[in-house]
Amino acid sequence: MRKSEILIVLGTPHRMREPGKQSPDGRLKECVYGREIASEVRAKLESYGYKAMIDFTPLDLPKSMQSPSYKQERQNELTMRVNFINELCRQNGAKNVLYVSIHVNASNSDGKWHAPNGWCVMVSNMASAQSKRLADCLFDAAKSHELKMRQPLPTQKYWPQSLYVLNHTKCPAVLTENLFQDNIDDVSLLLSDEGRHIIERLHVEGIIKYIESL
Repeated sequence: MRKSEILIVLGTPHRMREPGKQSPDGRLKECVYGREIASEVRAKLESYGYKAMIDFTPLDLPKSMQSPSYKQERQNELTMRVNFINELCRQNGAKNVLYVSIHVNASNSDGKWHAPNGWCVMVSNMASAQSKRLADCLFDAAKSHELKMRQPLPTQKYWPQSLYVLNHTKCPAVLTENLFQDNIDDVSLLLSDEGRHIIERLHVEGIIKYIESL
């Protein structure tokens, strides 16, 4: 399949109004960091001749979609993303779209530093073979940067999860968790030039490997 036939949609994480999505010291805000990485990945893919876009770039929802209930607002956000992706699937054909949502993990929401660390990729617990292959390709790309990440990757290539954006999108879809925002060493690496380059490269390399396998 020619690369010009595939539309790559990069997913951004959460919103500024979503509580708790930052490092304990406030240096890393997941919604900001994920959007910066998605923008860098898109620019690199486009420079290689691929079609890429980002699902949602503003840091918060429009006023009309905000809610005093953060749970309701989160659902508004997730529904908006899924509707956007599925409309692209309708326009382009689901087999010609792929979705990679870029996040930073956390082991707790208590505002303290914790020990868990590492990189992983999630698929729906109802994942298609194509979604699993996309996850495999991203894992293999991350594996090639394992030493630079200064920590071993899990032996399991991907983790099935019941995540709304993965369960309800019609195209191959995965969600990456790029180290931990409540691990002080992970945060220092993520915010360094070296760390940003690692996260950008593994997404670019994994996505290209998947497309070339079609």
